[in-house]
Amino acid sequence: MRIKVAAAAPELLPGQPGQNMASVLAAISRAREDGASILVLPADLPEDMNRGALERQAGKMTVYPIMKPSLSRADLLERHDDLDVWCCSADTPTTVSSHYDNINLAGLVSHENMTVVVMACPQGGDGSGKLYTGQCLIAQNGAILQSADGYVLARVTIPGRGTQPPVEGLVSDQPTTPWTPFPEMLPRVIKLAADGLARRMMALGVTQLTVSIGRNASSLLALTACVAAVDRLKMSHKNIHVTADGNRAGQIAAAFGVTLGGEGGLAVDWTDLTARALDGTVPEHYAVNATVPRSVARLAMRWYANTCGNMALSVPIRSIVHDDDSQPWELYDFLLHYSLVYDLSKWSQARMLEDTFEGRFPHKTILAVLDRFFDQYHRPAPCEGPDVFSLDVIREAER
Repeated sequence: MRIKVAAAAPELLPGQPGQNMASVLAAISRAREDGASILVLPADLPEDMNRGALERQAGKMTVYPIMKPSLSRADLLERHDDLDVWCCSADTPTTVSSHYDNINLAGLVSHENMTVVVMACPQGGDGSGKLYTGQCLIAQNGAILQSADGYVLARVTIPGRGTQPPVEGLVSDQPTTPWTPFPEMLPRVIKLAADGLARRMMALGVTQLTVSIGRNASSLLALTACVAAVDRLKMSHKNIHVTADGNRAGQIAAAFGVTLGGEGGLAVDWTDLTARALDGTVPEHYAVNATVPRSVARLAMRWYANTCGNMALSVPIRSIVHDDDSQPWELYDFLLHYSLVYDLSKWSQARMLEDTFEGRFPHKTILAVLDRFFDQYHRPAPCEGPDVFSLDVIREAER
C-alpha cells in the first residue's frame, strides 16, 4: 500500500500560546491538504494547547504525538518489529553534527528493520546557545527520502519489508575532515551560528553588534554570522559595527554594508574551538565560533565565497582563506576531533594521523603537529556561544 507521510516542526515561541497554537494548526492543515495519512510533530508541544481542536483539524489523518504516542530518539535503537512506520519525536538540539547523526540513525534503523522512519525535531531556542532548528526527515529501507528543516512530505510503501535497501553512502572511509565529512554540512555551519546569535540578541533585547575581523577565516565567519543574524531579524547591516584589520578585511566590511568603527550592543568574539583547545584562549564576549574548529571555518568561508554571487565579497574572502595557511589546521583539527569525542591518547592517534594524511603532508610536519598538539592541548573551558557542533562529551567530563 502506498501512502503519504509527513513530518512538521512549527516554531514555538516562549510565552506566545496563541501564536504557537496557530503555528501547529497551520502545520496540520498543510499536511492534511497534501494528502498525508500520518503526520509527526515534535514531542515538546506545550501542555496548554487545545488538543481537541488539533484533532478536529487533523480529520482522518493520524497525528503523533497528539493522537498517538511517538517514539523517542532512544527508542529507535530498540526493535519494534510490529511497526511498519516508526514515528519519532526527537528532542535533541540540532547542531551540525547531530543533524547528520539523526540522518544516519534513521537510515540505518530503517535499513535494519525494513521499515519507514519519520522524525521531527523541535524548532526554537531560548537564546542560551541551544538551537532547535526543526529538522524533519523520512527514511525507508535505508534510503533518506526527504530531509529538511520545518516540513517534509514523502510517499512510502507500507509494508516495506523484503526489499533490498540502497545502502551506498551510509558507510564511508575515515574522512580527513571528520568535523564535516559531507560538503553539504558547510552552509549549516553558518546557519546555526547565525540562528544562535539572533536568538541571543532577542533574549537580550539588543539591536547592535560589535565585531572585529582580520586575516583569518574565523573572524570572517563571525562577521558572516552577524550579517545573517541581522538579516533574520530584519535589521540593517548598519547595526553591525566592525573593526577591520587590513585592506581586504575592509573591502569585505564595505561589501557587506556594515558600519566601520564604533561599538554598541552585543560584542561578538570570533575565537574558534581550535584556539580554545590549542592556545588556551578564553573568549571575553559572546563567542559565535566557540564550537567551530578553524579548519571548518576555512571550509565554510571558501564555500560562501564560491556561492555568494558577489565578486566584491568572494575575491577578498578567497584571498584571506588562502593566506590562512600559516598552520596545517586540518591536522590539528583531526587530532582535536578524536581527542574530544573519543579521548584517544597521543600514541593511539599517531598511526591514524600518518595513515590518513600520508602523501598530503611531509612526515616531519605530521610529527611536529602531533607533538605540538599534545604538548599544548587541554579541554576547552565553558564559554558563552551557540552549540554549532556537538560537544556534549566536554560537558559530561566537567560534571
